[in-house]
Amino acid sequence: MFEKGEYIIYGSNGVCEVQDYMSAAGESDNRTYYVLAPMRSRGSTIFSPVDNQKVLMRKVMTKEEAREFLRDIPEYEDMEIRESRTQEQQYKEILQSCSTTDSFRLLKALYRRKRKREAAGRRITAVDEKYLYLAKDCLLNELAVALDMDVEEVETLLTDRIKSTEK
Repeated sequence: MFEKGEYIIYGSNGVCEVQDYMSAAGESDNRTYYVLAPMRSRGSTIFSPVDNQKVLMRKVMTKEEAREFLRDIPEYEDMEIRESRTQEQQYKEILQSCSTTDSFRLLKALYRRKRKREAAGRRITAVDEKYLYLAKDCLLNELAVALDMDVEEVETLLTDRIKSTEK
C-alpha cells in the first residue's frame, strides 16, 4: 500500500497524491480505497480500490532516478508512431503503461511531428495535440515532484535537453 502524502503515478491520470484511505460502506463491497488528488485536475478526487488490478499504479521516481532519466535522454530512440486509425489506441496504451521512458519517447515523437507539420504550413492534428499535452503533463509533473522543482523549471530543463539532442 502507498502511504498518505506519497505521490504516485495512477495510470494515464498521471501524478496523484495519496490523501487518505476510505472503507466502502456497503455490504457487497468491503474493500479499502485510496483517496487520490490528481495534480492535473486540481480540486478533483479519484477513489480507487487499493487492490485495483485495472489501472497501473506505481511510486513517482526518486530524485536519483529523475537525474538519471534526464542524463540518459540522448540515448532514447524515437518512437515509431503508427499512421492509422489505431494511432490513438497506441497513445492510450503508452500513457496507461505508466512508463516514464515510453511517455518521453511519445512526447518527443509528437513534438517532432508537430514541428514537421508546422514547417509544412499545417496544424497538428487534434489527437496528436491531445496526447502531446497529456504526455508532457505526466512527465513534467513526475519530474517536478521527484526533483522538488516547479513544473516551469522542469519544462525548461527538459526542453533544453531535447534541443541538445537535435541536430
